[in-house]
Amino acid sequence: MTFEEKKEVFWLVQDYRKKGWTITAIAEELNISWPTAKKYCEKVPEKQTRPKRGSKLDPYKEYIQMRIQEGTTNCEVLLEEIKARGYTGGKTLLKDYVQPFRKAPQKQAIPRYETEPGEQAQVDWMDCGIRLFNGKKKRVYGFLMTLGYSRKKYLHFVVNMKMDTFLRCMRQAFEYFGGVPKRVLFDNMKTVVQKRLQKQVILTSVFTDFAQYYGFQVDLCQPGKPRTKGKVENAVKYVRSNFLQRKHEPNLEAWNRDALQWLQQVANAKPNSTTGVAPDTRFLDEQKSLLPILNIAPYAVAKWEKRVVYNGYITVNNKKYSIPYDASLKEVRIKWIQPDWFEVWDHERKLTEYTLNEDPNKKVIYRPEHIPKVKGAPEQGDLGLATSPHVQKAPTVETRSLEYYERFREEGFPYAVS
Repeated sequence: MTFEEKKEVFWLVQDYRKKGWTITAIAEELNISWPTAKKYCEKVPEKQTRPKRGSKLDPYKEYIQMRIQEGTTNCEVLLEEIKARGYTGGKTLLKDYVQPFRKAPQKQAIPRYETEPGEQAQVDWMDCGIRLFNGKKKRVYGFLMTLGYSRKKYLHFVVNMKMDTFLRCMRQAFEYFGGVPKRVLFDNMKTVVQKRLQKQVILTSVFTDFAQYYGFQVDLCQPGKPRTKGKVENAVKYVRSNFLQRKHEPNLEAWNRDALQWLQQVANAKPNSTTGVAPDTRFLDEQKSLLPILNIAPYAVAKWEKRVVYNGYITVNNKKYSIPYDASLKEVRIKWIQPDWFEVWDHERKLTEYTLNEDPNKKVIYRPEHIPKVKGAPEQGDLGLATSPHVQKAPTVETRSLEYYERFREEGFPYAVS
């Protein structure tokens, strides 16, 4: 295996490893041995030198080697560049020279899952490594969304994968496509999945709110089955083998500007290897089936905070607020709607909401419906002391005038009073 092959495989292994793939799954996906997959999880491959050979390509081999060291092995890209430098040979000569550096491993064919127009999109992150941007080293990540029917892609580069960055990329992708697919498929990324139980998946409250806002259903890959979202995985490989091998100015703005141009002129304009049709062409049918986004205001990323639940109360600004009682609930998240208004959420639903209480003398704010009913407690309207839950009510007596009793004083009380 040549150095460039090793380097390409190394970055793919690193990508899959960060997504939680096992070494066995990586080895199967890339068609390499288990020890090789394990080795590339731990260290960068060493560079190998190759002997030179005489041909029309000789005057340009130094430049080609420089581009290969930068990660470019795409022959179409290299041919454009060396022809601009005076190369008069053919593409075959260049392909024969570069082939050992870019030969892809053979893969076992798997059944493809096709979707109807507007039915599904797939989302993934890719690690682009540490780059020197504006004189500073930064790790760069690529956000990718691919529509299942047309294979139309959206690509955007960022320097972190935090929640607000992730949601902004999602919104930008919807705007780029001009609509929202009915379902979006993710792997088990932390910004989407809060917890995965044996028979239940709990999504993060922020992303649940985001999905409900735009009206799409969240689908997740099954653990151990990463090929479920093969369309966007292939897009990641395409970006790595084509876009990242081109020259770009060393700053994030230039990368994203070039990405939009590359999407328009290359990724979405050339025929897809599976469908045989350019993504932009198939997108003409798919766009009609997307959920509209024009009249939807951009999602405002709210501020979320965690709160510990103690005896049915949470503490906000040094005051206790009651929440619906649940003995199993140990932690909640509060969502600030306004500076003085917040909502209380568990993992997937809103429990209650409050306006901040400004009374300095009131330290505990509760609502009767949040307090659990104690067995044996008096019903509303019962009389008596609180320590006696079943006090008998006083009997009802008839009210009589004073003249009635004066008559009995003068005539005497009978044995029976009617």
